[in-house]
Amino acid sequence: MEQLDALVEHRNKFNLDFCELNIFETHSKAEDFHLKFDGFTITSMLRGRKVMRLEGMDDFDYLPGETVMAERDMLMRIDFPDAEVGKPTQCTALVIDESYLSSQLDRINELHEGKATNSFQFNLQDLVLKNNDHLANISSKMIRVLSGNDPLKQFEADLILRELVLSLIRIQNLRNAEHGFTANSNRGPLEAIFSYINTNLSSEIKVDELCRLVGMSKSSLYRLFTEEYGISPAQLVLEERLKYAKELLTEQKDMKVKEVAYASGFNDPNYFNRAFKKAEGCTPVAYRCQHLGWSLDA
Repeated sequence: MEQLDALVEHRNKFNLDFCELNIFETHSKAEDFHLKFDGFTITSMLRGRKVMRLEGMDDFDYLPGETVMAERDMLMRIDFPDAEVGKPTQCTALVIDESYLSSQLDRINELHEGKATNSFQFNLQDLVLKNNDHLANISSKMIRVLSGNDPLKQFEADLILRELVLSLIRIQNLRNAEHGFTANSNRGPLEAIFSYINTNLSSEIKVDELCRLVGMSKSSLYRLFTEEYGISPAQLVLEERLKYAKELLTEQKDMKVKEVAYASGFNDPNYFNRAFKKAEGCTPVAYRCQHLGWSLDA
């Protein structure tokens, strides 16, 4: 392990043959801090807020629960508007050996060939991802293993890193499908399902109906979704409902939260609140206030 201490960034670094984990803490406000790595890098926010500037993208807030991927030598220009002593900004950067990453992608595609729709590759045009529970758990395991003292941690880290790579690609596959479908699309079963779900969000959506829509058995549909996206059809319906609810919360300012729940297809507002808080880390009311600049006490 190497430690780098500076006024802005404090870094702990842990090395294995095929990857390097950096854990950064920032204890002082700073602007236009430049950072880049000599390999494919997966960064994750743990605490606080950064303002990230990547070439070809608008500036954006980088928050806990999000992941940013970067190609070799990609310049990340970063502001730390909130960092202070006692309240540091924390993030990780996992740098992966590119030959190791290539071999893992080849192996995944060998196993995947002929079973689903697309090859598994990173989409380098879609670098900012929101973590799901599975990815968050894998990332936590990777930090624990790489920062530990187990003499056999290289073997455990290898397994976890394979799982991490697959999870990231599945999240991207889901994002690509969400962005790529068109209304009433008939290009394939997955596009038809996305179109149907988004057309009927405010109504009850049953998995049996999705199966009939694409002429597949329930087991075949679940297998297809699990291989391609790492989630079930029912989980997809829930995620699409929550995404629509977030749009309503910020765009329909006069709409009550209970009305947002019903409009998004939730029959029980209490369940809507629980599901929303689990996914976003805050209640629908807090989410609306945060994004509209309202006071929670108002």
